[in-house]
Amino acid sequence: MSIKKELLTELTLQQLKDLAESKGVNFKLSDVQKNYYARWNEKDMIVDLMVEKERITVKDIESFLKSQKNLQF
Repeated sequence: MSIKKELLTELTLQQLKDLAESKGVNFKLSDVQKNYYARWNEKDMIVDLMVEKERITVKDIESFLKSQKNLQF
């Protein structure tokens, strides 16, 4: 598993959506993609889609994780 994917799986579904929104990423799926992801849970699908997005880097994910942890304290 890639580092990017490992970091993304640490996030909750809402955090994934927030990160995607902050980076201007949307998840409009083609019919082929809809069929492919039909039996996936939403979090796994979003992680899989975000791994391919070049707009979201490992550094972005690390910064997001750090900001989320700082909000908890």
